[in-house]
Amino acid sequence: MPTTAKIVKVLYRLTLAGGLLIAIAAAFLRLGLLPEPSSHARLLPLAVVAIGLILSAAFHRSRLFFAMLVVAVAQAALTWLSPKLSLPAGHALVTTTAVLLPLNLVAVALLRERGIISAAGRRRLAAVAAQSVGVGILCLPQLGQAASWINTAFVPEGFSTWSHLSQPALVAFVAAAVTMVIQLVWSYRPVESSLLWTLVASFLALLMGATTYQAGIFFATGSLAMIVALLETSYRMAYRDELTQLPSRRALNEALMKLPGSYTIAMVDVDHFKKFNDNYGHAAGDQALRLVASRLAFTTGGGKAYRYGGEEFAVMFPGKTSEEAFDYLDRIRQVIEQSTFVVRGKERRKRNKRKPRTARVVNKQTNVTVSIGLASSSDERPKPADVLRAADYALYRAKAKGRNCTVTVRSGKAVENTQPNMRIVSVS
Repeated sequence: MPTTAKIVKVLYRLTLAGGLLIAIAAAFLRLGLLPEPSSHARLLPLAVVAIGLILSAAFHRSRLFFAMLVVAVAQAALTWLSPKLSLPAGHALVTTTAVLLPLNLVAVALLRERGIISAAGRRRLAAVAAQSVGVGILCLPQLGQAASWINTAFVPEGFSTWSHLSQPALVAFVAAAVTMVIQLVWSYRPVESSLLWTLVASFLALLMGATTYQAGIFFATGSLAMIVALLETSYRMAYRDELTQLPSRRALNEALMKLPGSYTIAMVDVDHFKKFNDNYGHAAGDQALRLVASRLAFTTGGGKAYRYGGEEFAVMFPGKTSEEAFDYLDRIRQVIEQSTFVVRGKERRKRNKRKPRTARVVNKQTNVTVSIGLASSSDERPKPADVLRAADYALYRAKAKGRNCTVTVRSGKAVENTQPNMRIVSVS
């Protein structure tokens, strides 16, 4: 991937959509476009969290559910409980919450989906409840000395006075933010992105004074970012293939209905895929599909790749004839042929008289090839379904020609690639 494309992709991961929501919330507060603080307005952040809890439970997104639950408990404690406590107890509540909130959010980011009412979900609920009880105990006047560790200064206080937060809280926020950023740069997921921006929104809320109306707005913005992630995740599940991260068959069907008058569709099939699975196992087969998908995702010439099903992919070129799309597709075929990856397999050892035959795991560098068939719209093929059938026929001809080649259909006939550097490669 070009360096510029990598930078744009990383910036997207780190800014949308939570960063945009926080920027809008800050602008609204700055310009005074939000309603004046009142008893009803102060309920708005909690209402947003309640909606998020209901949606995450309905869509079975346990990580978002627990993240919103943690934010809801923290916000309720800071907004409604803290002002009613004595000054030392209220200070202990705020500082303890400021330490625990980022730690809980980064823990959720690192956990996996395990359900809400499952055994793992019940353990997480118990952990949230235990923390709430622990914070309440630390706020007791008799334990004021025990809670003083929260204000421990590691460095001169001049470095942290700007934030009005304890240094342990600042360390917790910085450590959580660094962990989440690394996680996002490595692999983007909407949930992790929303958790990062919820962390930022929570930090801004605490900077605003924890109990203020402005703090509630930032807490609500963090919850709204998680709701957006919930919707984006649901969309991705419906329209994106989980294994390859390419658009799914459903996305292809919808795209076919929006095609212009002239277009080309290509069918791509991984050669000898069943034999590859038999030799190396299904995990290696999944690895091969991800490799092919990653190359198809960067098809040039305006082509867009889709996971069609099994080891088949489809590539669509709106506004291009088969002659125009041919070179782009055959170039991708060659790129896939030249791409190698390492798979884990078992190598049998010979059996001697005393020891039975054993097997050891070995790493083997291999590659896969693809066959491609393409067809474009014409008077003979006026509908996308007709073009798909023609492309499938061209794919059949590519396999009959020995695989690892590109075949196009023109006027009902299949014409194969005749480039001199074409060769047949078998993975057996």
